[in-house]
Order: sequence, then structure tokens, then C-alpha cells
Amino acid sequence: MANLKELRNRIGSVKNTRKITAAMSQIASARLKKAQDAVTAAKPYGDRMREVVESLVGGIDEAERAAAHPLLATRPVKRELLLVLTADRGLCGGFNSNIARAVLAWIHQRNRENVQVEVVAIGKKAVAALRAAKIPLRATHDAPNLVTLVELSKVVIADAISAFTAPADQRVDAVRLFFNEFVSVLTQKVKNDVLVPLAPGENAARGREPTYEPSRQAILEHLVALAIEARLQQAMFNSIAAEIAARRVAMDAATDNATDVIADLTLVYNRERQAAITKELMEIIGGAESLKG
Repeated sequence: MANLKELRNRIGSVKNTRKITAAMSQIASARLKKAQDAVTAAKPYGDRMREVVESLVGGIDEAERAAAHPLLATRPVKRELLLVLTADRGLCGGFNSNIARAVLAWIHQRNRENVQVEVVAIGKKAVAALRAAKIPLRATHDAPNLVTLVELSKVVIADAISAFTAPADQRVDAVRLFFNEFVSVLTQKVKNDVLVPLAPGENAARGREPTYEPSRQAILEHLVALAIEARLQQAMFNSIAAEIAARRVAMDAATDNATDVIADLTLVYNRERQAAITKELMEIIGGAESLKG
């Protein structure tokens, strides 16, 4: 009977777990629509800003870009700054671990190439993974949410720009961003993008030079930092939506697995209970037969 009690306790424990995972899935579903709407709303502004700046940069000879704006300077990469974006919490499948693996692989590759790497970890899971791997961190931040995203992006970009434009012996030569792109509810893709320096896009204007008002230099001075900030904000919106989607999928899978475990344990419990009842009946019958004898 002790075995039956253990089975009952285990079934009850799994049922309680299933209630929690089902509730977490429902919460993620409720939050996902708002996060998806935020990604959709931010995309036109970010894409158009990037298109305009890349078109402006495309009209400048590579040798003259550094003079046009400090954040356009293309240099041999001897030192690199990585912005690593994860979540503060787990229970979202491979959302955090995929980023951690990609970043650590990139750092090892850069070390083999004799490139120094500095890291800004955004999200408690990034901080924990990188510290566990003994990677020094330039700065740490909590993961953004839809309320703190804009302010956090300004702080992070200000630090990145400061690192890129520092004196030659202290500056970084490129800033890269690692984040999860929201593709669909079932798909999140790890992205590794160069954030600084800005480069001309594939579809940058070619041929006849357009006229700029007031001037190309004045427009670049105003838009370049905004374009970089907009790209980081887009990445943060994507990361938030991707985390919620990954959590919903993970909790749905956990709920389904709990249901399967409950069914298997219930079957074992019923077999054990039937065996116990049969054993008791056999003992009663045996006792009655011995009394007759």
C-alpha cells in the first residue's frame, strides 16, 4: 500500500505542475498579442530610418565616411563590443541558451583571431551565462520590457557610441548585437548584426546624386545616432515578443507532457491497486479454506 500512496502523491504533484504550466501558457498568450503589435508598430519607423541613412551613406566614398560622421568610420577590427540581449527569466525553451551558445562561440572565434572582445549583457540570463563562462562584462542591465525599453536603449547606445568614439587606445572598432528575432510564434532566430559602424545597404542609391536640404552633413549629424538607437529598439521589441512566444510554446509542451505522465502514472496506479485487491481476496479465500480444513 505504501507504493500506492507514493503513486497518488506523485500524480497529485504532476497535476499541480500541470495547473501552473497551463496558467503560464495562458498568461503568455495574453501578453503575446501586445508584444506582436509593438513589433509591428516599430518596424515601419525603424526600416524607413535605416533605409534613409543607408542611402545617405551609400553616396559617400568609403575613404570619406569617417570625416562625414564618426559612427561611419570603418576600421580594421582589433577590439569589438558585443551587446547581448536575453531575458531575465527562464522557462522559455532554448530562448536564452541559444543566445549564450552563439555569443560564446563568437568570442572563442574572435580570440583565435586576436580580437579583443568587450561585452554588455542585457538580461539576467545573459549575465549569469557569461559570468559562468568567466567572460568579463563591461556593463550589465536588466532585460527591457515595453515600459523601460526606450530609456534602456538610450543608455546602452550612449555607452556603445562612447566606446566607438573613444581615444584610439581605448576605443572599439565595431559594435555587434546578439538577439532573438521574432519570426513567428513557433520560430525565433538568433541574429548577429553589426550595429556600428553604419554601412550602406544593398539597395543604397547609386547613380545620380540627389539633392539634400539643408545638407547631407547636417542630416547625417541628426540621423545617424537615431538610426542606431532605432535598430536597437527594434531588436528589443523582437526579443520581448520572441521570449513570450518561446515561453508559451515551452509551457504548452510542458502541459502536454504532464498530461501524458499523469495518464501513465494513473495506469500504473490502477494496475497496482488491482493487484493489491486481488492479493487481499486471495488471502481472505485462503484463510476461509484453512478454517474449513
